[in-house]
Amino acid sequence: MLSPVEINGLRSKHYNATLIELFMPQKALWIFRVKPDEGMIPFKPGQYTTLGLGLWEPCVAGSGPETLKPGQEKQLLRRAYSVSHPVVDSKTGALYSPTEIDFYEFYVTLVVNESSTPMPPRLTPRIFALKKGERLAFGPKMTGHYNLEGIKKTDQVVFFATGTGEAPHNAMIWQLLTQKHEGPIVSVVCVRYNADQAYRGLHEKLAKEYKNYHPIYLATREPGQPKQYAQDLIQQGLFEKKTGVLLEASKTHVYLCGNPSMIGRPEIKNGQKIYPKPAGLIEILENKGFTVSAPSRPGNIHFEAYW
Repeated sequence: MLSPVEINGLRSKHYNATLIELFMPQKALWIFRVKPDEGMIPFKPGQYTTLGLGLWEPCVAGSGPETLKPGQEKQLLRRAYSVSHPVVDSKTGALYSPTEIDFYEFYVTLVVNESSTPMPPRLTPRIFALKKGERLAFGPKMTGHYNLEGIKKTDQVVFFATGTGEAPHNAMIWQLLTQKHEGPIVSVVCVRYNADQAYRGLHEKLAKEYKNYHPIYLATREPGQPKQYAQDLIQQGLFEKKTGVLLEASKTHVYLCGNPSMIGRPEIKNGQKIYPKPAGLIEILENKGFTVSAPSRPGNIHFEAYW
């Protein structure tokens, strides 16, 4: 076990940011804001960076057993997280301007070990043990190609997310609204329970102010509510009924972030696409004339697998 002096030395060496705000929609779901010591670094909405904590840090109670190898307690554990966005200043009710935020917002769910068998160390149990004002490691740069490059002001932009996959979409929606996007914007978020819809109130307020913005929240396990997935909206014709937006490939870009079964990325075998079953959104959209975007061939389906 490390001494307090050793722990303080490791924190001073590795940590370069402070947890300045913390919101807990439920005990296993956090929205938190991190302020780097060196100030803000440029990023494109949709990108990600890394957060880290030392393996010497405690885990939140109930996170399950883990195994540390000898000497591992001095190591820093890092993971990549997409940058979310508060979108609106709660004090003024107006969209944040691009220059007035001095923090990064993250949307994270707690990953616990529900078995009695020890697992390798995990980061989220340590993040969920943090308190406002405490320190952590912040990545030195933003990265990723999941962004709004190439979008025209009149394009239809549709986001599909599961759970905390909503995070990068919050930042991208903020970018579209601040740039006075003219085409329809739709955000579909699918979670298990209504309690997991941490940003719902924000987006419903935005929809009242911006007539071209249409948020849809789905819950698959909420008692008394129909069990619907993102795929159902398209396959059952509900997407157009709820939004008035037609999914026309010629003028629509679709962004997918979250559960791989929702995304439905196909495997390529012998030059043929093998789609997972049940069908994910990529197969459904390709049948409607959409194409997956790639560096060598721009398309109108963009995706970011969250695990």
